[in-house]
Amino acid sequence: MARRGPKGLGFYGYSIADVMTRPAISIRPEASLETAASMMSTHGISGLPVVDARGRLVGVLSQKDVVRVLHERAKLSLPGGLFDLILDSTKARRARLPEVCREVLQTTRVREAMSSRPITVDSTASLDEAIRSLVDHGINRLPVLKDGALVGIVTRHDLLAGAAGASAAPAKA
Repeated sequence: MARRGPKGLGFYGYSIADVMTRPAISIRPEASLETAASMMSTHGISGLPVVDARGRLVGVLSQKDVVRVLHERAKLSLPGGLFDLILDSTKARRARLPEVCREVLQTTRVREAMSSRPITVDSTASLDEAIRSLVDHGINRLPVLKDGALVGIVTRHDLLAGAAGASAAPAKA
């Protein structure tokens, strides 16, 4: 079992570098939301760090950001459940919705939808610090920086997998 620090969650000695995904799949701010959505779908991820031409982190784009833009610009209202979707009486609107959404995704740039003040974590941070940051800020991913450069990303899944490994690992001397 992992040793517990005085105020830690029990992951003493483990750092973000032990569990982060590297390299982080990223996108440029001038890319379309269609490109971003395609990348997220292809890689099975729910967010992307946004980097400028010099590779500096300038934001984070999540699926929630894309849905927010679709709601605002395409008037997309997500159904409350499967029955709401099936029983929707506005057939004409429903028939045109995919076309309208596609147009919004094609014409909207990542910079218009991204969170421009990303919460980050240093590659030397502990798992405890990353978990606290995710919880405190209500976010699902943290771009990982080393000397200011993007070196990876850590997600809730990465941290849970790291925690499972930490609890099964022998105590460090």
